[in-house]
Amino acid sequence: VNDAKFYDDIWIAWRDMSLYAPAPRYLRRMVMKELSRLEFDSVLDAGCGLGTLLKMIGAKYPSVELNGCELSETALEACRQHVPNAKLYRMDFLQDEVPTDRSYDVIVSVQVLEHLEDDLCALQKLRQLCRRYIVVNVPGGKLDAHGRRNRHHRHYTTESLSAVMREADFDVIRSFSCGWPVHSMLYRYAVRTLPQNLVAGTGLGEYSRAKRAAMQLLDYAYRLNLSFVGTEVFAIGTPRKR
Repeated sequence: VNDAKFYDDIWIAWRDMSLYAPAPRYLRRMVMKELSRLEFDSVLDAGCGLGTLLKMIGAKYPSVELNGCELSETALEACRQHVPNAKLYRMDFLQDEVPTDRSYDVIVSVQVLEHLEDDLCALQKLRQLCRRYIVVNVPGGKLDAHGRRNRHHRHYTTESLSAVMREADFDVIRSFSCGWPVHSMLYRYAVRTLPQNLVAGTGLGEYSRAKRAAMQLLDYAYRLNLSFVGTEVFAIGTPRKR
């Protein structure tokens, strides 16, 4: 079940993590790499959070129209300040009707579908908004206690993500997994084995200058990740012609 209050509260705690932690930075780089293969004039970040990815897209593609939708009003307010030139609106992917007056060349969805009880329903709605391409990222590997604490309903393989995208009327043109060894092996091992209060204390809340520096060093290590094997799953699709 979607819980707007949960995400309103958690986005406050996640703010610095989303900006400085190596895992979200790595995923944003991977999305930007995929976008560099595509031609587009407008983009929708479906589950835009604080707008960090939208800001990156706008910096690289200044002529592209930026759009974002998000369940959390707290995140949307931060996004409005972070990316003032973006068109933003609140959307519950499982409850709200799709706006009939909107469509976008590219839709990106990063670490969203695993949080939704009905991922097919969400993808079907995104299909209605998509003109050319969709870029989807979800976690792979075993769904463990750490994932459940973060309200993950499932994790994916390239095959299972591609299957649900096809069921939602997308043709999958590329899929892959990435993140090994630093993210998929070392990071996952740490969050599974370290005490939960230590994991939360390290990742959440405001980051000091020293913690930001430490995260920068870890980000350098994340650049050693391979782009063809690991526990982060990507798929790029196009809306199937009807």
